[in-house]
Amino acid sequence: MRWVLVALVLALKSLYIEVMIWPFIFLSYASLFVFGLSDNIRGPLFPEIMKQFAISDSMGSLMFALSNISGFFASYGCRYLLRRYDRLTVLRGGAMGLTISMWGMAASTYFPLFLFFSFFFGLSLGVLGLVPNILVPMGSSPHRKQQMLSGLHTMYGMASLLAPLLAASMEYLTGSWRWTFVAGSIGPLSLLVYTLHGSHKSLHTKAEFSPEKHKANKQKNFKPQLFLAVMLSLAVAAEIMVSSRLALYMQRTWNYDMEASSLYVTYFFISMMLGRFLFTVVHFKRSPQFLLSASLILTAVFILAGVFVHPLFLAASGFMIAPFYPLSISWISSEFPEDLDSAVSYMMATDSLMLIIMHLTVGKLTDLFSIKQAILWGLGFVILSFFMVNGFAFLFKRERQGALQEVPAK
Repeated sequence: MRWVLVALVLALKSLYIEVMIWPFIFLSYASLFVFGLSDNIRGPLFPEIMKQFAISDSMGSLMFALSNISGFFASYGCRYLLRRYDRLTVLRGGAMGLTISMWGMAASTYFPLFLFFSFFFGLSLGVLGLVPNILVPMGSSPHRKQQMLSGLHTMYGMASLLAPLLAASMEYLTGSWRWTFVAGSIGPLSLLVYTLHGSHKSLHTKAEFSPEKHKANKQKNFKPQLFLAVMLSLAVAAEIMVSSRLALYMQRTWNYDMEASSLYVTYFFISMMLGRFLFTVVHFKRSPQFLLSASLILTAVFILAGVFVHPLFLAASGFMIAPFYPLSISWISSEFPEDLDSAVSYMMATDSLMLIIMHLTVGKLTDLFSIKQAILWGLGFVILSFFMVNGFAFLFKRERQGALQEVPAK
């Protein structure tokens, strides 16, 4: 235990020696923690919400799909908000909107009203998910960027771990899923208060915007940015498919009750948190393409083993998919360092669009066949993402190098 503490102190000391903008890091970590907690309390509550409103799997999937539709608009529209307002103001708006939306979902007595607040819930989540992924690369030194991004998404893993525990605890204490949303709203409300701290104000300015430079970057970067965004969103769809449907899978296939099935969701997020923590403390020297490919192959193997061998493999698949998101963000920020706002905006918007497709498809397949078959079909997201990881260099590297050579030297 002693050598672990010594290693941790030395690691923290080395981080402080390098040039880091720590208020960016702290605010981003707090924001993504709130994002993860809010986003993942819905999965364990999904069966109870369907019972409450007496709806089918397809109708229930609208709860996720609508929030992802609005998340798509929020992520894409954030590019324009960031030209008019500074990042701190945009983040505050997201935190305030998320608080109100969670109160609205808790108080909804009819499913259409619940869906109305789900739509605004997605808008707010879209903002909270985008801004931290911009601030951390800005606040990190080049050498530590991958580790800081892994640490950022470790916060998502920690929050995701607490989300099903919060759902199970509130169910036990109150007997109602509604109080979970009320308890969860403390997160964005606390974030809103934290943004008022004076350490943030002087560091947050509006993103620089030049119409000529924006047009040139869009022409040069649009296709490769969109390609990498789709690649990432396919893997995210596979991850969310498992996390959002695991409780339902355990209840219908293994006849578990809500508390026991929520534990399997907890196991999934424990394994995801451990996977991201590993990449936070260890700097792997292999290429992003190699690491991303390995992550996808192992994720596919564990999902298959979870369906055909034991569901614990489904929970453990969280460890295998864990590094994919931070590694992808690090790769994207390295490819487009001067156009990061747009790159992350495309990425978040594509995530939302892909999750709409995933939730509606998995919901329909569950109605037509079974939750088991729906999860197996979901492996297609992993396979497509794998081919895109390994196809990027072939499709775009030569084209982008040629475009850079055409730019005259200053």
